[in-house]
This record gives sequence, C-alpha cells and structure tokens, in this order.
Amino acid sequence: MTDLPIRVAMICTGNICRSPMAEVSLRHLVSEDGLLARRVEITSAGTANWHVGSPMDPRARSALDRAGLHLEGTLGAYADSNYLNRHDLIIVMTREHLHDVRQRLSNESTEVIMLRNLLEPGLDLDLADPYYGDDLDFDECLEVLTRGGRRLTSVLRQRLGEDSLEV
Repeated sequence: MTDLPIRVAMICTGNICRSPMAEVSLRHLVSEDGLLARRVEITSAGTANWHVGSPMDPRARSALDRAGLHLEGTLGAYADSNYLNRHDLIIVMTREHLHDVRQRLSNESTEVIMLRNLLEPGLDLDLADPYYGDDLDFDECLEVLTRGGRRLTSVLRQRLGEDSLEV
C-alpha cells in the first residue's frame, strides 16, 4: 500500500453550491474513518470561473449547518486542466460537467464519476442545481450529496484494499 493520498475533487458549475457542499460532507465522512482520514484529500472547483476566491453560497453554508456539518470548504476554484490533472478521482454533478472535465483532463489515470451513478449506477442522472431554489432544495441536494459521499467512502476503501464498510 502506498503512502500517497488519494486526491478527490468535487466539481459543479460555479463552485458555490453543490461541489462545496459535497466537499464538506465528504470531508466529514472521511474524518470519521480512521483509514480514510489519513489517506484522502478533498477539494472542490467549478467548470466556470465565475466565483474564483469566493466562499460558498450562504444558503449552501446554512444547509450544511442545519445538517451539523460545520467544517469549512475551500474557496471557489476553477477546474482548469492543471487542477483536474492533479486529482486521482473527480466527482461531477451533471453530464455537462462530465463533458467539460473530460475535455480538459489529460491525466489518463484520473477517474471521473457522476455523483448520482454512485447511487444509481449507469443511469447518468444529473444532480439538480439548488441555486434558484429555497432552503428545502439545498437540504434535498445535500441529502443526495451525503448519500453519494457514503457510497464514495466504500469506493475509496476498496481502492486502498480495505473492506468496503460504509459509514
């Protein structure tokens, strides 16, 4: 087993709603797993460069707080080729993100997965953007992100050769 961390990137459009919520949720799940906490690094970015350096949307932060997830997310970042190529695993929210990431990615060893395929394999379903919604839309989005994150912890454990215990 290598000592190198598995680098995971959560990707959405603007990096202020879905991907930072996914990042914080997955960081929480990973922090509770003794093996993964030492071996997984998680960041997030957007396929558009609209919000580089910005904090997550306050409604996303509120949804996380309501769920008891108080870890900070990274500031808005742009998922350019350099960013994407530094990661081992990239989780995208939509088919459009999948297309954009594949266009920019040149590291053949990086795997790209649609988040909802972790829950409903092979269906290639998009995770709706809660940006134009209300608190319920953000809460529902976070619930899907968290379920996907739980499944992703199993995938990560398998990559490390451990049991696929879900948290």
